[in-house]
Amino acid sequence: MVAACFDRLDIECLVTTAVELWEDIDRGDLSEHQREVLDRARVAMLSEHGGRQPSLPEVVTFVGARPAGRAWVLRRRGRHEDVVTLHVDEDCAVAGLAEYVRGVWDDVVGDDGVPDRPPADDRDAVRLYYGPDRDSRPDEGYDLHEEEITGRGRTRIVPLDHRFPDAAACERANRDAVFHPRNDEDGLPCVEIDGVLVFAYLDHEAGVVRVSVHLDSAQDRLLRADGRVPLRVEVEDDVVLDTGAPGAFERGLVAALLDAADDVREQAIRGAAIAARVLWRCPCCGGDNPAEASRCEGPGACRAPKPRRTG
Repeated sequence: MVAACFDRLDIECLVTTAVELWEDIDRGDLSEHQREVLDRARVAMLSEHGGRQPSLPEVVTFVGARPAGRAWVLRRRGRHEDVVTLHVDEDCAVAGLAEYVRGVWDDVVGDDGVPDRPPADDRDAVRLYYGPDRDSRPDEGYDLHEEEITGRGRTRIVPLDHRFPDAAACERANRDAVFHPRNDEDGLPCVEIDGVLVFAYLDHEAGVVRVSVHLDSAQDRLLRADGRVPLRVEVEDDVVLDTGAPGAFERGLVAALLDAADDVREQAIRGAAIAARVLWRCPCCGGDNPAEASRCEGPGACRAPKPRRTG
């Protein structure tokens, strides 16, 4: 079936497009089944939008698929275990392997050319333990290679005047959340809400309760114009991450622009940010501060209060 080529969000996009083009379609060119399906889709959309025909935003941005990343895959084989880990680069992978080797160094002490204590250099320790061909130990060995990591990779259309879903839409999404239990040996339990996947599980090896949030499959309506999903993470009553706080997007954009600017452009960017009230300049030390700061947060001792707005 053609539908098998698309995920559920793509199918919703196709349905929405068909309904929005409804007025331009000659019903006589459609089969009875096509007309019936379009009627049901239109009723569902109008119901979701409170009886109003949804309109497309006038200004949108195209958020491209996230570029592929790369990771080093380390597979360490032993008589009683077969462990696979991911690392950001080769040195980190070798360091992790060397840590294991040093923990079992007594197994090779006494072999030809092996010192009583492992070398300080990670690569030397790994080479002496496993040998130049990585398999000199009986029933032990390892593989290390680089892999490209890709997601589903699809371009999204996001309105520049993005607004987070309203209370009614959030309530529907919360009510429709789905729990996916672990259903195989390699799976993990997660909750899915509006395409956002939240995994929470016990990690025996790390000895922690691990929470992992995956946003690549989030519905388009959650994305800001920068392609990110505003996210707040709380542990008990403490906010440990908040990318949706007022001004967070603007400050992040200003910071990125300043990092890429030369001295001349930096002053222009700061001036624009101050004019837009994303930043305010301390009248005492001249330092720039985020809009929500009530006092100067400059690197020095200045903690002058934020000036009152006069106009």
